Amino acid sequence: MSLAFRPKSFFKPSSEAELSKYLKQFGERAKIIAGGTGIYEIAHRGLLSDVEALVDISGLNLSYIESSSDVTRIGGATTMSALYQSKQIADRKELSAVLDSLKSIQPLQVKNVATIAGAICTALPFFDLPVALLSIGSRVRIGPTGAIKNLSDFVKGYFSVDLDQGEFVKEIEIPVGNKNTASAFQKFALTHDDWALINCGVSVSLDRGREISDSAIVFGGGVGEKAVRAKSIEKSLIGTRIDESKIKEIFDKEISKDLEPISDIRSSAKYRLHLAKVVGRRTFLEALGRIK
Repeated sequence: MSLAFRPKSFFKPSSEAELSKYLKQFGERAKIIAGGTGIYEIAHRGLLSDVEALVDISGLNLSYIESSSDVTRIGGATTMSALYQSKQIADRKELSAVLDSLKSIQPLQVKNVATIAGAICTALPFFDLPVALLSIGSRVRIGPTGAIKNLSDFVKGYFSVDLDQGEFVKEIEIPVGNKNTASAFQKFALTHDDWALINCGVSVSLDRGREISDSAIVFGGGVGEKAVRAKSIEKSLIGTRIDESKIKEIFDKEISKDLEPISDIRSSAKYRLHLAKVVGRRTFLEALGRIK
């Protein structure tokens, strides 16, 4: 841990109102801690030298998974392990991308303490769970006001989310209920516990004629400051029947219109673009195969 990270105060609020009070009091100098894995990663790199207060939300009722006929709600402090073991998630093929992404997250010790809101608010496109959540139309409910924002709008860029002073992520809402919809997630990384060079979340729907009626294809990894939705590919796929060669043709032709990957010490942009074609197509076909 970096010696620059030396918070002076620690609070454990007993209510959401008290949590909001501390966040307003310290502003950008306060950080919420639940699992603590995201803060550890950032502090280890010396990026939290200005933090003066840690606010522990483990005493609040923010860990839950509730499901109805049209929406699944997940408390912000719900751990990744609890999510992975949830029957409410496992029973819905629309949410399969979530299970896929959680399966890829290592090691298990991290999954046992890391939370869904922590993964979102760290706002790194290399993380797997947020990309999966983006592909299935997730929304964020903000505390204490109860305002709802699309996750795609909520994440603004590296370490940046759309929260005002005193606000926090209360829960994640995911629309469900379409029997002709399924999702999937895949990633490519250099090692089993590494951040993704490219990852992809897909949600796809078929009409009664077994043609593609709608899809959401989201790429993360080294694609820029935030995950990117492949709208050119999505548009080209509408009306296409389940034809692997046609789907491959569309991904190969349209991918460069949607993505401008970065080059870094881990990979070139050219290689990442090639990976996106392959990983995106395979993820899309996997989601299609889950629709009965």
